[in-house]
Amino acid sequence: ELKDLWRGILFSTSSIGIWIVAYILNEIHEEIAWLQVTSRFLLLIMASIFVLAFFSISSSQPLLSQMSLRKKEPREFETMGQALGIPDSGLLLQRESALVIDPNEPLDKLLLNKRFRQSFMAFADSCLAGESVHFYDEVHELAKIPVDDPVRRIYMARHIIEKYISAGAAMEVNISHRSRQEILTTLDLSHPDLFSNALNELVQLMKMNLAKDYWSSMFFLKFKEEASMRTIGHELDQMTGWNFSPRLSSVHGADDPFHQEHPSKEFGHNSHDLDLHC
Repeated sequence: ELKDLWRGILFSTSSIGIWIVAYILNEIHEEIAWLQVTSRFLLLIMASIFVLAFFSISSSQPLLSQMSLRKKEPREFETMGQALGIPDSGLLLQRESALVIDPNEPLDKLLLNKRFRQSFMAFADSCLAGESVHFYDEVHELAKIPVDDPVRRIYMARHIIEKYISAGAAMEVNISHRSRQEILTTLDLSHPDLFSNALNELVQLMKMNLAKDYWSSMFFLKFKEEASMRTIGHELDQMTGWNFSPRLSSVHGADDPFHQEHPSKEFGHNSHDLDLHC
């Protein structure tokens, strides 16, 4: 955009300079016929260019909007998954099916649900031990990237390593030295099982250190209440979504088998005629 702006300025300056020179030559050298013809021709050409340029630029689109010199503010993303365009990254679907929570179910199975994972993550953060759940969430987002897209997988893997695996990282997780070295020394950052061993270790730690306290916490009670409310709301939506057939409203009285007005009158007339005959 800056180059285009400088080109426009240079072209405008050159055009104005040529117009001024042609005008001066036309006024000074009146005795030279060919110079008069050339200078007037240049004046006519430059005037046509100016008129064409003036009417070709829309007045509704000022120059600042076409060639902006202001630096565009970078778009901010809450998670790396959103920055990489991972589907439904960081989003809670309104129509997500309600999960029936059973504390006897394996924790890794329950963590697959986005709403439960966020509730469990909030509880872990309140205990100042949320790095394991955050790591699980990021690895879960990584699994959404197709294996045949190594570029995005590598970007996501580097982000996870720098945030959770590297020594002194901002949210360094507590994993074994062997698992940490396997990740740090790997030659294939796009491998689908890159964080599998570390993830299994952290799930076991969460089961021992966080899961038991979570079931008796206010976070779990709030999650159960919200899940029940979503279930009731879903059932109400289904009930209000029923459509009754409009065919019954178009049935006339004579065709309605439940319409008793005409048969009763007819029965009255028949009985009266029967009495007369008798």
